[in-house]
Amino acid sequence: RLDSGYLLTRVEGKVGSPEKPLSDLGLISYRSYWKDVLLEYLCNFGGKELSVKDISQEMAINSYDIVSTLQALGMMKYWKGKHIILKKQDVIDEYVERMKKRGTMYKEIDPEFLKWTPFVAPATTGPT
Repeated sequence: RLDSGYLLTRVEGKVGSPEKPLSDLGLISYRSYWKDVLLEYLCNFGGKELSVKDISQEMAINSYDIVSTLQALGMMKYWKGKHIILKKQDVIDEYVERMKKRGTMYKEIDPEFLKWTPFVAPATTGPT
């Protein structure tokens, strides 16, 4: 599952992205995941100013992947040298309706139950 990989990336305090180039099917899978994560984020965002960098750090998704997904949703434009996120209510409402229909079939991974420690290679002393 894509969400488990990104959860591990968040725990490490890093930002992740799949290995490129993606196949057509891979792009569809990742784009679907990114779209759901970003729309959920936007539904719960209470502030006034959205930042791709802040979303990237919080969600552990590479900025390029965020920008390309928001562009595909028609929720981003480039104006005066900056990317501007457009919080389009119709797109968000459609997402909310889709999530209501999905119901309890979709299970998110609860980070409270994550028991994982990143691998640390043992120190080597060099050739003897």
